[in-house]
Amino acid sequence: MLGKERRMSRLFVGEKSRCLLSPLDHGGWLGPVKGLDRPLEIVRQVLAGGANAVLASPGFLRAAAPALRPDTGLVLRVSLTAGLSAQSTQETPIAQVETALRLDADAVAVSVFFGRAGDIEIYRWLAALIRACEPYEMPVVAEMMPPEDRFFDAAAIAHAARIGMEIGADVIKTNYCGDVARFAEIVQAAPVPIIVAGGPKTTPDASTLQLVADALQAGAAGVAIGRRVWQSDDPEATTRAIHEVMFR
Repeated sequence: MLGKERRMSRLFVGEKSRCLLSPLDHGGWLGPVKGLDRPLEIVRQVLAGGANAVLASPGFLRAAAPALRPDTGLVLRVSLTAGLSAQSTQETPIAQVETALRLDADAVAVSVFFGRAGDIEIYRWLAALIRACEPYEMPVVAEMMPPEDRFFDAAAIAHAARIGMEIGADVIKTNYCGDVARFAEIVQAAPVPIIVAGGPKTTPDASTLQLVADALQAGAAGVAIGRRVWQSDDPEATTRAIHEVMFR
């Protein structure tokens, strides 16, 4: 097992080949908010809870390096939303495949927010990045988000996921539409591993576990639960509860 297959095997683990991805990539957008203000601590907590992979920027990964384990899957964010910018509605490239190779990452990640100004430019850059990653067998995770007024609309999610698949992304990260049967159709129409995003912090935590269970039932290959974990009172325990649902 070499190259892309080996990298993907560090992201999708266990008998069911699932990914419990901890997205810690919100700092550029939200700033040093609670849960992300101490990179070392939050990485230790989510890994102790059972997350098998983390998603973060180059600087965050360097800051948290002592907490990373040899078998931790690393997804490097190579685009970023800068919350202080007047153009903060869209992503900006911040790294390339060479950065991922130097950090020994297992994949790179880019977000495309359709319906926002500049979406076509970042979409084109994603397509170029996929081509640049091919010679290095570097997987690309495409976070394909529908327009905000259709953020949880099944048809819009299906379309966004399909665009990511069509241009060659290895993994799609997108929203869950709230319906198991309909999301199963989305999974079938974009035949690459799909990771479901967690979205904003909600209460009670039972709703998070239900989202995870429903997404997996529909055929999702994993979940990326960020704010619902690191904004909780106990990120380690919350991650452990998600892990129990995913790998029981």
